[in-house]
Amino acid sequence: MAGPAARAAYALVAVLLVASGCTGGGSDPGPSGSAGPSGSGGALRLLSDKTISLWDPQRLSTGPEAAIAVRTFTRTLTGYQPGGAGGVGGLVGDLATDIGTPSDDGRVWSFTLRSGPAWEDGQPVTCDDVRYGISRAFARDQLPGGAPYPVTLLDIASTVDRTGREVPDYPGPYAAPLTPVPTAGASPSATAQGTATSTATSTATATATSTPTPTVTGPATDLSGEPTGPPSSGAAAFEKAVSCAGAVLTIRLKVPVPDFPQIVALPAFAPFRADRDRGGAGPHDVFSCGPYRLDGAWEVGAGGRFVRNPAWDRASDPLRQALPDVIDIRESIPVDTIIQRLSEDKAPDNIAVGLADLPAARLASLLADPAIAARLSNPSSGTVELLQPNLKSPTMSVPAIRQAFALATDRTAFVAAYGPMAMSPTTAVLPAAIASPAPPAAGSAQPSATVLPTETAQSSSTAQPTATQALTLPGGPESAATVLAAAGVTLPVRVRVAYRSSPVADLAYAALAAGWERAGFEVVLDGLGEEYYDTVSAPQASERYDVFRTAWFADYPSGSAVIPALFDGRMNLTDQGTGQDLGSFNDEAVNAAIDAALVLADPGARAAAWNAIDAQIASLGGHVALAERRRVLLRGSGVAAYAENPFLGGWVDLAAISVR
Repeated sequence: MAGPAARAAYALVAVLLVASGCTGGGSDPGPSGSAGPSGSGGALRLLSDKTISLWDPQRLSTGPEAAIAVRTFTRTLTGYQPGGAGGVGGLVGDLATDIGTPSDDGRVWSFTLRSGPAWEDGQPVTCDDVRYGISRAFARDQLPGGAPYPVTLLDIASTVDRTGREVPDYPGPYAAPLTPVPTAGASPSATAQGTATSTATSTATATATSTPTPTVTGPATDLSGEPTGPPSSGAAAFEKAVSCAGAVLTIRLKVPVPDFPQIVALPAFAPFRADRDRGGAGPHDVFSCGPYRLDGAWEVGAGGRFVRNPAWDRASDPLRQALPDVIDIRESIPVDTIIQRLSEDKAPDNIAVGLADLPAARLASLLADPAIAARLSNPSSGTVELLQPNLKSPTMSVPAIRQAFALATDRTAFVAAYGPMAMSPTTAVLPAAIASPAPPAAGSAQPSATVLPTETAQSSSTAQPTATQALTLPGGPESAATVLAAAGVTLPVRVRVAYRSSPVADLAYAALAAGWERAGFEVVLDGLGEEYYDTVSAPQASERYDVFRTAWFADYPSGSAVIPALFDGRMNLTDQGTGQDLGSFNDEAVNAAIDAALVLADPGARAAAWNAIDAQIASLGGHVALAERRRVLLRGSGVAAYAENPFLGGWVDLAAISVR
């Protein structure tokens, strides 16, 4: 086991990991390797109410874009089974042959890449391509956004700039080109032949797709593959942290990270071809190593078509069945239009899936029609709403008051304000997919079968609340009043609650306030607007508010992506503010438990430890979890094998979907 220094170092890194946490038929040839399986063919349409801002893997974070990308045109070192089958333990190697091998001290991870994955021009996906993709995550000025995990975890020194921001010594491949890794065993003649072949293939592909050859603006290599400049000292540090030996990729970390296999399932660790990189000039460029390639250019505000990548080999992909021939994505469609088109279920929308959360005001009419209700699904999103009592507040610094406040919190009324299909009440900050990591029964990776009736789950024809929505919670206003009386607290207890205002949130917090007031609290609700997080994380906020609302989504399915960032005061609390620990929670026993959980090697023991810490914080009044958000999604009747994936934000999983 790592010593205290290593555990403390990882605890510092953990908050940085999560602080950002924040389709017509074609005539293209089928994939190589084998004939398409039963159910293949046709076109799937995706209808989105949003405008997709980019497809760059290193800039993708969460949302439907990432869920689409990792099933269509990009691949990662590891990945989750279709529909989340097997739960958290269902993680398998994707580009890698397995989920990686750690060193004895847990700081070095090795991944052996599969043979067979190829780019759309026929060139193989190499270890150097993965290394280059990871390096792009360091070019934060050119490629803003995306997950910060490569920057915060890799064993590369950093300095603190004048603004207090920690800046890695490696600035990314545009400012510090990498030394290309030679292809093992390639003779000069073989290399020349391969280059000629790939160039011809690339030309043919460009002609077929009408995609222009990109103009490279300063990546590590030019279009000929030659380096644009000598490696800098920063590049040398990166090359030591991320190295290739044939098909073996080795990644060196600052500290032990047992959850690293889950982290490298994110697009930040996807491969990228250096000779196809236009940096920030190509946010919608797609050069595929997955089962689909972009047919022509992406049209912002309209969408695009993904067609089969003829270089994709089904035998070398353990996750994607890639059944439709085409995935046609249409964007910037008003939600009401999406609802109307999918409700009418006319071709071609009968083979479409909506990528829009349906508003609660429209649900009653949709549920009244059994044919439409059977095509609704209600998956969990992974985002948990919670309250953080302010332990610096003279009021909330009293344990009995925090206990009474938690007991008087009426989650049922809170959920009712949003609607039973919008939220599921919970007492845990860990979302259900993390807090209950046990795999489902074989064959149960179905389209929200326990939530709504589907073609695979014949039950009632109307959407009913799930078992978690019927959660029986302890306490109530009477129990809370008893606690306050026993502690000798003078009533009423005045509390000011900060939350992010919206019409439905105003109703939900008014419902909560009614329960608190029945227990003896005098409640002042302060609904804030777009400036909410800037306001509540400022130093003066702890003097103004007694309770803060927040919401959290775990970028990868582990308690380490939730608990440290929200409740480890050692990392959050500074003179500049509270960070994500809005309640200024900083408990020595909890911090010690966090340190221990961060380095547990056994996944089951690690999951149990995070659950226990979650409950421990709740018992101390460090959080009052309210509910986990749910999505309400609608699809056409011609969509088959439909499923969402809890590890892709509850969005539709394209890995095994098909059309009739």
